[in-house]
Amino acid sequence: MTSSVRVIPIECKFGPISAFAYYVDAPEPAIIDTGVNVSALQDIEPTLAKHGIRIEDIRWILLTHGHVDHLGGAYAVWGKTGRNAKVVIPKKEARLLRDKKEQIVDYMSLQGKFITDPALQEKHITMLTTDIGGTIEPDLEVVEGDSIHLGDDITLKVIETPGHSIGSVTFVLDGLNWAFAADAVQMYGGFSGLPTIEIPSLYRNSVQRLLEDVRPNRLFLGHPFRNNNGEMVSAQIEGEQVAAVLQASLDMDAKLSDLVKRTLTEEHSAQTHELYGPFGAIAAEIGYTGDPRNLPCAFFVTMNGYHEELLRSHIK
Repeated sequence: MTSSVRVIPIECKFGPISAFAYYVDAPEPAIIDTGVNVSALQDIEPTLAKHGIRIEDIRWILLTHGHVDHLGGAYAVWGKTGRNAKVVIPKKEARLLRDKKEQIVDYMSLQGKFITDPALQEKHITMLTTDIGGTIEPDLEVVEGDSIHLGDDITLKVIETPGHSIGSVTFVLDGLNWAFAADAVQMYGGFSGLPTIEIPSLYRNSVQRLLEDVRPNRLFLGHPFRNNNGEMVSAQIEGEQVAAVLQASLDMDAKLSDLVKRTLTEEHSAQTHELYGPFGAIAAEIGYTGDPRNLPCAFFVTMNGYHEELLRSHIK
């Protein structure tokens, strides 16, 4: 059984935010997530070099999900390895790796559909496609129960943890029970002030599963997230804090679900706010003053998710 594995967190910075990639030291070294297009040269290669590691020696590129800030740098990292590294992505989101146009489809079905300015939509689309270095045909499209063997007895098991996105997975280091959950766990939200949750019911189940069944000893997240006091918390969590972070994520989910049920009446849904669209009443209720036209921004994505959940409950 593995007694210890070196994991190197790599902060990939772009604009006012950052996302974490994780290097897993093994006979067949792996990197979990890759930031955006510039991250390979700007952050990943220099950080690894400080530890005496060559980016060229990476043998696995493991992507937790298909959002640009996690897969955008995959093509550049893959190129640095001489295209020898195997590229792995959740099966449900492989389309986002092999075709940039699918990123636009997702954008237009979520945040983009609430952006009424065509010029701003076009700006966002340009940003999205620029932040992806290139398209790749994945070597493996993983699902629940799959395993990635990195040599010796170092194995990462795949657990499906959707909700933040439709196909998000968590890679769990067998034996140590370290969970690389990336954005599957959001606490009280990140830079924009709200968690990014596309499908609340799936998100709820995923976090509950991590808390009650997986029970990780360490948790590696995709970004620093806020606690209930609004303070940013490290993206690497261990010990008793793991359960506290998972419970905080469930607490915020319950808060958002209740808020939408109380606030989005038929009367309010018919009203359109200049900045917050059909969710002006919610913004007022929680004192939200962010600009949802920024990219990335959780507001429209998350409110849309909880609103759709509410509509489905009425149909039942």
